[in-house]
Amino acid sequence: MKDSESVSIRKSAKLGRSYSKALFGSLIVKNIPNRSGSELLDNKKRELELDIRQNPIEPSEDALISSYNLFFKQWGKTYPIEYQILTIQKGGKFPAVSVLVDSMFLAELKDRILTSGHDLDLIDGELLFDVSTGGEQYLKLNGKKQILKKDDIILRDNEGILASLLYGPAQRTVITNTTSNALYFAWCPFGLDQTLISVHLNQILDNLKLVFNSVISDIQIYG
Repeated sequence: MKDSESVSIRKSAKLGRSYSKALFGSLIVKNIPNRSGSELLDNKKRELELDIRQNPIEPSEDALISSYNLFFKQWGKTYPIEYQILTIQKGGKFPAVSVLVDSMFLAELKDRILTSGHDLDLIDGELLFDVSTGGEQYLKLNGKKQILKKDDIILRDNEGILASLLYGPAQRTVITNTTSNALYFAWCPFGLDQTLISVHLNQILDNLKLVFNSVISDIQIYG
């Protein structure tokens, strides 16, 4: 986005009709040059890994995971955060990507709220949360082409699709080690207390503040 001071985000009328309870939260952070890692953030990863193992979650008894699974089940899929939490319970570790990505992933697994991260400067124009008609295509983070199913929840800009709720973010706006302005989205296709979304986005912000002394930020909820 050429003017990272301003970003327009809205929901389509079709999305409002199809998913009337859907909520989205955004967090914009600016002027924080990404870096490969942080000892302070790594320590927080180890603490959360230990907590996940000592206090294991039963997915069917967790309200948030169950709500997401109801959505994913429509397409024969399960909520990916459930798999990631179960992997850590069995001894797995958090992946190390970069501070901007790891800060998001830590909050995502702690709060169980689906989140995507984007390089703000690579976004083209207005952002629109919409519903797929089926057949749309984009390149996922792994570079593979994804053809969308009908009625998936998607995010698009003037150039095309940036993310799908079912299949994740597009490669085009991926956060890299050269990113300094980032945009995070919390995706909630069902009814949820807006306070939980705000707390989640502030968790990401708190993680970033462990590493960066000064973070310019803005949080918004779209309901």
